[in-house]
Amino acid sequence: MGKSFAVIALALLSGALIVATPASAAPAAPAGATRTAPWNSETTELEADSRIIYGRLPNGLRYAIRRNERPENQVLVRLAFEFGSAAEADDEQGLAHFIEHMAFNGSTNVPEGEMVRMLERLGLSFGADTNASTGFVRTQYKLDLPKADPALIERALFLMRETASEISFNSGAVDRERGVVIAEMRDRENFNFQRNRAASELLYPDSYFSTRYPIGKLDVLQNASAEKMKSLYRKWYVPDRARLVIVGPIDPAAIEREIVRKFSNWQGSGATLGEIDRCSFDNDRPAKAAIFSHPEVYEALNIEQIVADKKRPDTFERALLDLKMGMAAAIVADRISRKSRNEDIPLLNSGLSFAAGFCDQHARVGMTIAGKDGSWKTVLPIVEQMVRQAVEFGFSEQEISEQIKRYDAAFDNAVKSEPTTVSSSFANELTNLDDDIVTSAEYRLRLWKQLRPFMTKDAVSREFAQWYGRLDRPRIFLSSKNSDPATPETLLAAFSESRKQPVEAPTQRASLEWGYTDFGPRGDVVEDKSIADLGIRTVRFSNNVRLNIKRTDFEKDRVRWTLQIEGGKLSLPTADQPLGMFMDGAFASGGLGKYDIDDLRAVLAGTTASPAFASAPTYFGGAGAIVSKDLERQMQLLAAYVTDPGYREEAVKLFRRPLPEFYARLDATPGSALTIGQARIMNGDDPRFVLPPIDALLAADFERLRAAIGTQLQSGAIEVGLVGDVDEAAAIDTIARTVGALPQRSSKEVDFGSAKTTSFTGSYGIHTLYHRGEANQLSWRRVWSTTDDSDFRLEQTMSLLADIARIRLIDELREGLGATYGAGAGSDMSDVYPERGMFTISTSGDPKDLEKIEAAVDEVVAELLAAPVNADLFERARKPTLESYADWKKRNATWMDIVDEAQSAPDRLQRFRISEEQYRSITPQQVWEAAKRFLDPKKSYTFRVVPKVAVQN
Repeated sequence: MGKSFAVIALALLSGALIVATPASAAPAAPAGATRTAPWNSETTELEADSRIIYGRLPNGLRYAIRRNERPENQVLVRLAFEFGSAAEADDEQGLAHFIEHMAFNGSTNVPEGEMVRMLERLGLSFGADTNASTGFVRTQYKLDLPKADPALIERALFLMRETASEISFNSGAVDRERGVVIAEMRDRENFNFQRNRAASELLYPDSYFSTRYPIGKLDVLQNASAEKMKSLYRKWYVPDRARLVIVGPIDPAAIEREIVRKFSNWQGSGATLGEIDRCSFDNDRPAKAAIFSHPEVYEALNIEQIVADKKRPDTFERALLDLKMGMAAAIVADRISRKSRNEDIPLLNSGLSFAAGFCDQHARVGMTIAGKDGSWKTVLPIVEQMVRQAVEFGFSEQEISEQIKRYDAAFDNAVKSEPTTVSSSFANELTNLDDDIVTSAEYRLRLWKQLRPFMTKDAVSREFAQWYGRLDRPRIFLSSKNSDPATPETLLAAFSESRKQPVEAPTQRASLEWGYTDFGPRGDVVEDKSIADLGIRTVRFSNNVRLNIKRTDFEKDRVRWTLQIEGGKLSLPTADQPLGMFMDGAFASGGLGKYDIDDLRAVLAGTTASPAFASAPTYFGGAGAIVSKDLERQMQLLAAYVTDPGYREEAVKLFRRPLPEFYARLDATPGSALTIGQARIMNGDDPRFVLPPIDALLAADFERLRAAIGTQLQSGAIEVGLVGDVDEAAAIDTIARTVGALPQRSSKEVDFGSAKTTSFTGSYGIHTLYHRGEANQLSWRRVWSTTDDSDFRLEQTMSLLADIARIRLIDELREGLGATYGAGAGSDMSDVYPERGMFTISTSGDPKDLEKIEAAVDEVVAELLAAPVNADLFERARKPTLESYADWKKRNATWMDIVDEAQSAPDRLQRFRISEEQYRSITPQQVWEAAKRFLDPKKSYTFRVVPKVAVQN
C-alpha cells in the first residue's frame, strides 16, 4: 500500500522526506542465525536505530542486541513471550501468571528451589535484579547481571533457556507455589483494584481489559492442576512467540553465538496460533454511566468515548498526530491548573485521556477528574466546559510557542544525553515494543525539526477539536466514598446539562521574560582546594557560600545539583514542627515575587530548571538534575527563592484542599495504618516523627512559616553540590553571580541542642492496629531499636544482617509456607539523631495465617541468634552488594551522597573511601554478634494490622 496523502503532503511541504536508511555494517550473523530488519520496520517510513542488531533463529526466536556502556558493567537480559491473560480460556484465568511463578520453581536442569539461590550466588538480588511480570498480551522475564562476565552471561542465557521450555511443573512445587500466587492476589485485590475492574467493565465491556485480568480467578488458581498448566505452557511458550533482548557492554558477536548455542535446539509445537484477540467495540454505543462505591476510595470520574479510527503504525502521520494532541493536552492541563489555583474549587486533579489506534480500529477520547468527597457535581462541569472551551476557541500563539520551547529542549537534550542513557531504557523499550519502531534520539530530533513547522495554533486547535468535539455519548464512571445521591441517570444528566452551557473564549496570557538575573556584586573566591584522591573540588566564596564540584562523564550533558541552607525542621520550635510539612507542600508552589507558580513554569519553558525547594531535618533547600547549559538558570531560580519567595495565598489553599480526604483514609489500607500507628506507638506524640493532627496543618500558613524560619533563608550557611558533566570554571562563575553574590552568610554552625535528642517509648510487645481495607489482608512488622550510624562498620554489618534475614524470611514465609507474596528486612541507622536506629522485619498475609507467620519469623530470628549463618547463606546475602561496587563509583547519584556536604561533613569522605574494603571484611561472626546485641526478643515492638471488619464480626 502506498503512503497516505497526508504523509506525501507533509513531505512535500517540508521540502525533504526523511527515508529509512540501511543499518550500519555489522559482522555477519553466526551460522544458525539470520539477520533481520528492525522489528516493525515493514510498517513505517521511519528510520530505525542502526546500533541495534536484530536476528532470528530457524525455529522462529527473534532477538535484539544493543551494546551500551551505561552502567559500565551491567548487562540486562530479557525474554518476552507474546502470551498473557488475553489468551486464557474461562477455566484458565490466572494461569499465565501462575506459569510465570513456576519458572523460578524448578526445571529440567535446575532443582526446585535452586534457581533463586543460583542467582543470588551470581550476585543477583531476588526481586530487584531477578523478576518477571504477566500482562494482558505479554509475559516477560528479566535478569539484571551485575557485570559483563562471559561466564555470568552464559548462566543467564542457560536459565532463560530453561524458562523457555524446561519448566518442570512438579505437582508438589505447583501446590507450594499456589499459596504464593493466591497471596499476591490477596495483596493486590484491594478497593483500588476493584475500582479499576469496575471501570473496565463499563468502559471496555466484553474485552480482555474487563474479562481477563492477569491476576486471574481464585477458583482457577485454587484448583488448576500441574498438567493443565504444563499444557498451556507447551502451547504458548514457543520460539516464534518469543523475543530475547540483551543490552549492555557486551560483544554482540559473542552474544549471538551464545544465543545460537543455547536456543537453536528449542522446538515449538509447530502450530500456527494466530494473533491474540485485540478487542473490538461498538463505535455507536449509547452513553452509559456506572458508580463504584467504597468507603475508602477517592472521588474520581472517568469520562470516555470510543470513536472510529484505524490501525496506526509508527509513521510520520502518527508522529504528527501524537505531537499535536500532546501539546493540546498540556495546554488544557495548564489552563485547568491556573483555574484551580486562582479559584476556590474542590478540584484535586484532572487530565485528558486520548489514544489513537486503540485496538487497531478505535480511538479513546476522554478525561479523568478527581475532586473532594461529594464534589463531582461541581468539578464535572468545570473540566467539561474547559475542554469544550478548547474545542470551540482553540489555542493561542503564546500557548503553542511555550509548548514548542519545551519540545525543542526535550528533543535536543535527548540527543546530548543519549550516549550515557542507561541500558534499562533500551532494554525496556525493546521488550515492551508493540507496533512501534525503535529510533535514535538524533533521528527523533531531525524528525521533530521537520514536523515543527506544522505545529501551528490552527493545526493543533483543529486536531484537538476533531477528536474532543465528538465527546457527546461518553461512558461516565464515578468512584465515590458514598454514591448517594448519585445515580447513573444523574451522572448522565449532569454531563448533558454541562454541555448545554455556553463557554467563553479563554483569557489571553502575555509572554513573560525571566526577571531574576542580578543578585548583587559578583562574589569573590577566598578558598579553592581539591580533594585529590576523590577528584572533588571545594570552593568557598567571600560570603561564606561553599561549593563542591565533582566532574564526571557518567551522564552526558547532565548535572545533578543540591543546595542546602543550614537550619531545617530541627531549627523550628517544637510546636511549629508541622510547618515543615507545610513548607514541603506549599513553599515552592507559592512561586516568586514576580511570578505565580504557573507563570514561573511558563517562563522556564525550554529549560530543565525546576522550582524545587523544601525542608529536611537539618537544612532548607532542594535537589535535582538539569542539562549542563541550564545550570545558571537553576542557580538563579534557587537564589530567587532565597531572596524573593512568593508566599502566595493560593498555594496555602492548594495545600489544605486534599487534607480532609487524606486524613480520612489513614487507616484505609494495612500499609498506611501500619505506618501511622507504628510511628505513634514508638514515638509517642513527638512531632518530629508522627503525623500531626489535621488541625495543625490546616492552621499552617505563610505568616507562621516566615515567623518560624526567621532569617535563616537570608543568613544561613549555604552549601552547593554539583556532580556530572560540568565545566568547573563556568560553574564557579555561575555560583559567584548567583548565590555567591548574596549577602554574607553565617559562619557559625547551628547548634540544634536538645532538638536532636530522641528516645523510643519502650512500649515493647504486641500492638494490634486496625485497617478498613479488605477482610483478608494483614500487615505485620517487628521492630527493634538499634543505634545511630556513627560506627560505619556496624552500620554495614546491620545492613548485611538485614539481607540475610530477608533471604531466610523469603525461604520460610514465601517458599516454605506459601503464606505471603513477599517479606522484607531493613536496617535504618540515623545520621541525624544520636543513638537512634531501627531494625525491621515486615511481611503481609491473610489474618488467618497470623500464627504461622509469627512462628516462622520467630524461628528465623532464633536461628540468627543461635549461631553464625553458614557460608552459603552469608555469600548469597552479601554477593549482590559486593557486585554492585563494580559500578558504584561510576554513578553520579553515588558521588552526590558525599559531594553535597563535602565541606560541612568531611567525615563522610573517609567512609566513602573504605566502604568496599570494609564491607568485604565483615565476617559471619560479626554479623552474629550484631544480631545478639540488638535483636533481643524481649525488647521488640510487634505490630499486627488486622481488618476492622474481622473484629466487628
